[in-house]
Amino acid sequence: MRRPFLLLLLGGCSFVLVDEPCLLPVDTGDDTGSPGDTGDTGDTGDTGDTGDLPGLYLQVSAGGMHTCALRDAGEIECWGRSEEGQTSPPSLTAQSITSGYAHSCALDEEGAATCWGLDDSGQASAPSGPFTSLTAGGHHTCGLNPDGGIECWGRGFEGQLDVPEGKWSQVSAGWDHTCALDTAGYILCWGGDMAGSEDAVTSPPGSHTQLTSGQGFSCALDLEGMARCWGLDTAGETRPPEGIFVEIAAGLAHACALVEDGTAVCWGDNEGGQLSAPDDSLMGLSSTSGAMHTCALLGSAPAEEVRCWGLDSQGQIIP
Repeated sequence: MRRPFLLLLLGGCSFVLVDEPCLLPVDTGDDTGSPGDTGDTGDTGDTGDTGDLPGLYLQVSAGGMHTCALRDAGEIECWGRSEEGQTSPPSLTAQSITSGYAHSCALDEEGAATCWGLDDSGQASAPSGPFTSLTAGGHHTCGLNPDGGIECWGRGFEGQLDVPEGKWSQVSAGWDHTCALDTAGYILCWGGDMAGSEDAVTSPPGSHTQLTSGQGFSCALDLEGMARCWGLDTAGETRPPEGIFVEIAAGLAHACALVEDGTAVCWGDNEGGQLSAPDDSLMGLSSTSGAMHTCALLGSAPAEEVRCWGLDSQGQIIP
């Protein structure tokens, strides 16, 4: 049985690698890993090397300025920005995918990890595994082992690779921090997302069912389905609305959650229209790191369509 996935929805706060908090408006930055580089120059580059593959969609994963989706036969289809090779997945039969800022990874049927795209910090150089799940962050990636251990690789300047001892059920990589749920559902975070966001690693007490991490903040669902968010708050991203949710997803400076009927409720930054979720019933979500667009499956998986909204400067919206 496949595990449920979370959708990571990334907003419009500046991904600038300096020792200052992330502030609006977006800094367009460069092409090598600044999260504020949203590609607003109009140069869409290569919008995908995989073409239109046949079959239904099992999963979609929104990266920085690219998107990847998993077909029901295990093929991977990617579109959007491709300057770092992030839309050129290898040929394999995958069981799950995850996308970071400019890299993506997949697990094959035996739990071996394969990554592609930007590898400036080793984030696309996956260890042998095996893993039961993967999560891609800004410039690092983590995998959950079958025995409940976590292994992380890539950039580790802020301590995001320093996995504490314990047995874990879920792991979520943010920009420069990582959070995990232990087997009892309690949250522990490590690393630190930019100056001024030390609270990103100060997790709330109690047991939780789902976890997702953004740039300088994280969110989780408690046992009743209520959303809790903590960390850097530049645009209201740590102030979720009241309600009972079944899935939750954190982004660059915004977050979204699904109610039982699949309707999305979003909060935080909306500079790229990333809060303008469609009225359709959305399912089949995955946890990733991205920029200013959001994607989900239309209906339950396997689905005939991928539905994306938000910034489309690099062709990351339409498959």
